[in-house]
Amino acid sequence: MSPGRTRRTHQDVFTRAGPEAVTYDVSVRDEATIWVPAGSAWTSGAHWHDSHTEFLRVLSGRARVTLSGRTFCVGPEGGVVTVPRGAVHEWRREEGEEREREEEEGSGQVGSKDLVVREWTEPKDGAKEMFFRNLNGIILDASTTSGKGAGEALVMLELWNLFWRADNYPVTLGTGWVGRLATRAAMGVAAVLGWVLGRTGVYEEYSSK
Repeated sequence: MSPGRTRRTHQDVFTRAGPEAVTYDVSVRDEATIWVPAGSAWTSGAHWHDSHTEFLRVLSGRARVTLSGRTFCVGPEGGVVTVPRGAVHEWRREEGEEREREEEEGSGQVGSKDLVVREWTEPKDGAKEMFFRNLNGIILDASTTSGKGAGEALVMLELWNLFWRADNYPVTLGTGWVGRLATRAAMGVAAVLGWVLGRTGVYEEYSSK
């Protein structure tokens, strides 16, 4: 095992605390169920996938989804949201809608304050599980160290290598061709540096059992 990495091969649920609190459940292959508690500022971040079509289904609460420049609110009654390949998208809690719904239904209901979303992709090739296992492993292990500066830079290098390997392209300088080119350029640099420094973003310590 490499220094600084916690073996998580038997871990299926990952919880991160703080202002962007979130819990990921990757116990089902090729799927992820994500819990975002009330008050959390967590967001998926604006990104796109080159080779995967993604599907979102809200199981509880309400999500604010931005897809190809259009923003809308969706709840359990909204069915499956399809994210085509190449479409820039982002989702997070819809706090206003959730607050109104709780006032109408009563805030004492179990789980009524959590946004719960299930994600999966086509093709089903294990990329979703690989991405979330390594994402959480890297972030959780980094949170237990006090390193700043160079340490934070190495974490970002690992994350960008992971994004590249998992077909997850973050928006950097906008959603047009210039912004997409900038993202790809950043990933290219990260891939080279990661290879040189041995920071690939994907580690056996975080792989599934």
